[in-house]
Amino acid sequence: MKFIGSSIFRSMCSLLVGLLLLFNAQQMPVLIVRIIGLLFLLPGIFVVTTYLLGRMNANAIVRPTFPLVSIGSILFGVYLEIYPDIFVIYLLFTMGFLLMLAGINQLLSMFTQRKVSPFSWLLILIPVLLIASGAYCVTHTSDAAETLFKILGATCIYYGLSDLFLALRAKHYYRAYERAQRKAEEAARKAREAEYVDFEVINTNEKDL
Repeated sequence: MKFIGSSIFRSMCSLLVGLLLLFNAQQMPVLIVRIIGLLFLLPGIFVVTTYLLGRMNANAIVRPTFPLVSIGSILFGVYLEIYPDIFVIYLLFTMGFLLMLAGINQLLSMFTQRKVSPFSWLLILIPVLLIASGAYCVTHTSDAAETLFKILGATCIYYGLSDLFLALRAKHYYRAYERAQRKAEEAARKAREAEYVDFEVINTNEKDL
């Protein structure tokens, strides 16, 4: 199943972020905000540089348009680099909300895969705990940021492990389902062949008579 590769990659990223947040809850949020600032800053610089080079090119057929959005991206990136602490609270809210969405996605996957993978009410605890943890962080942003980021880190680790477990479980049952389908198709094919042979035998006997 193709989604196993993406699930492994997603789980590894979640585990890495979770470990970094859990064991360095004071510095990591600021570092993440600064990385986000770079993601705004560098593309903006690239576009503005391209614009300036295009303006200096006298042989250009079409003059480039003024990169207003890119300048805004640069200013926002610079602001995040200089004042990352201000946006840490928004990072906390965003990560909590994303973990809630991840839990909802796991829950929906369980219901949609009921035809292939056996449904278990016990497994519902996995996404429910994920949703509850994300909701707690979203609704308690006034609490100590370090504590909340440690909770988020532990939840990211939990999500990485649980998502990988659910993906491997689904892969196992999908393979079993495909094997059963192939066996059923093979049995149906043999039954059709047997009916055809019986039909030929009957016709042959009738001709002989």
